[in-house]
Amino acid sequence: MIKKGFFLAGLLLMAFPALAGQGDEGFYTRFDVSRVNGVSDGLKKSFGLQTGVGQAWAGFLRGEFTVEYTRSEMKKPHIWNRSHMSSWAAMGALYLDLFQGRAVSPYLGGGFGVVRNDAPDAVVNGRPVFGDPCFRPAWKAVGGIAVRLPANFVLDIGYTYAGSGSVSVKEAGFPDQKQKIKVRKANIGLRYDF
Repeated sequence: MIKKGFFLAGLLLMAFPALAGQGDEGFYTRFDVSRVNGVSDGLKKSFGLQTGVGQAWAGFLRGEFTVEYTRSEMKKPHIWNRSHMSSWAAMGALYLDLFQGRAVSPYLGGGFGVVRNDAPDAVVNGRPVFGDPCFRPAWKAVGGIAVRLPANFVLDIGYTYAGSGSVSVKEAGFPDQKQKIKVRKANIGLRYDF
């Protein structure tokens, strides 16, 4: 499944230039902020930032490449209590815009990419605990609405359900502990159409 996801993401990224030339071109940039809720038991509420570029074509399709940062507070297992995890993700995604051309346009989309999860080093009960930075495959499913504003701006309000692999730490004398990462994000941001 993971190999298929990376294969589809690769095809998506390679197809952007070819598909863009077949329809209405529309290059844009974007910036978003997110309120993040952990689906996994070990995550508290957190926040995220996202920026990226995209290309619209054929009047209803969009392709994007984004860089995303998330900082999550951890609440268990005990070695993560009151600690945090940071994640950097690079994602490619495809979107289907419904009712394109109207002032308000809903959309659906999904994407694949890679994420780097990092838990910090800490001292717990007098014992050192070491974060184990790792790269993992990542995916996301997205839905939302786009509201056209003056001066080529678009207000983007969306919901994201994402899987970001896992994060792990090493504690001397104990097995490595891992925590799977799944989150829900409420996003709000601006796109600018060139």
